[in-house]
Amino acid sequence: MRSIHHLVNHTSLAVYQAPPVSRATSPPLNLAGLGLGPKLVGEQFQSENRSASHYHASPRAATTAMAPPPPPPPLMEELEEEVLLRFPPHEPALLIRASLVCKRWRRLLSGPAFRRRFRELHRTPPILGLLCNIADGDSTACFVPMVSAFRVPDADLGLRRALDARHGRVLLQCRREGSGNLAAGSALMVWDPITGEQQELSIPLRCMFSWTAAILCAACDHLDCHRRPFLVVFVGSGSGKAFICTYSSDAGIWSEPIAREQPNDYIDLMSSVLVGNALYFGFLLGKLLLKYDLETRQMSVIGLPFANSVAFWRPVVLHNGLELATMHGSKLCMWSQNGVQAGWIENRVIELETLLPSDAFFTSHDHDVVGFADGIGVIFLRERSGHAIFTIDLKTCKVKKVSEGKNIHSVVPYMSFYTPALGAACTDEGSSVWASGA
Repeated sequence: MRSIHHLVNHTSLAVYQAPPVSRATSPPLNLAGLGLGPKLVGEQFQSENRSASHYHASPRAATTAMAPPPPPPPLMEELEEEVLLRFPPHEPALLIRASLVCKRWRRLLSGPAFRRRFRELHRTPPILGLLCNIADGDSTACFVPMVSAFRVPDADLGLRRALDARHGRVLLQCRREGSGNLAAGSALMVWDPITGEQQELSIPLRCMFSWTAAILCAACDHLDCHRRPFLVVFVGSGSGKAFICTYSSDAGIWSEPIAREQPNDYIDLMSSVLVGNALYFGFLLGKLLLKYDLETRQMSVIGLPFANSVAFWRPVVLHNGLELATMHGSKLCMWSQNGVQAGWIENRVIELETLLPSDAFFTSHDHDVVGFADGIGVIFLRERSGHAIFTIDLKTCKVKKVSEGKNIHSVVPYMSFYTPALGAACTDEGSSVWASGA
């Protein structure tokens, strides 16, 4: 009983000490019987006291108390550009939205000076999309966007197969009208997905046992490759020889072919590998790499370390240069060259069983490594059924599913910068905005 009387007395004291407010007197409440402690009652009366004080405050004082803080000073134009330059290149939608803020930002972002500085700062372009070759008999291809802001007008490439993509352009093998299959009556097409420009080229050598081709810039710092001169390198195998000839967009003609003795072989239809001034093509049966030096126009052959133990392998280019990727069950094995004698050493093994879904296990009889992203350490893997494609980042070992639902045979990533560009007439806030790449 003593504690109850103490609580009532303490509560009454808290009520008594609260500042009076102007309102009708009400009968006292038995606060102890309601279970209300002194803290809750004190907070209630303090809240009521604040409300009453605000009610009796002058309108001018209330207006002064509710005034918003002054806006921050405007950012200097030089700092605006520095901030915009640091937008992530793999999210081009941010730059496009920023170009809609005002005319000054629009002119800044679409100008050639900003585009060049943006590319100089970031250097390595992001993956905008994937050209997926589908194994459906006709070997057609489709374009799968990897960023929301980038779309191509016709994602279904029809009777075309992606051979290579580099420096903002894609090289396609396309079937002519009336041709019964893709091997006969086909041609090459150089396609810029950003500008939409296309140029068809004839195939320089016919009656090849197997062939493929590569594309690259002719002479460029690769900061703005669009509408610059380009080269197409054609490599074929037939009549016991390996052939190479080069198309120059400046000259508009194919060079005379060079050849070396080499048994007929199936040439890997995955993208070529460019390391320095040399292109590398895989010869599958002989398990060797054909190296073509772009400066000296000389061919040479590099043997591989697994003559009989590995059924399928893929050359890739990573931060350290040329490497090989092979699959052994659920293990991804990486090989690098060791020393001047061009020997090979297995430098890394990644166990995929803990990284991939249980139904995505690989077999040694399948083309499991189906692509790579040049210079950023990303490899594309196909699951056993071929209906899902995963990427694995070799730096972080993070795995991501990027495509599913189609029987994909190989993947050619399209890498390019993508920044806003203006129409020919930009005179008001309503000017149209689209994008430009490199």
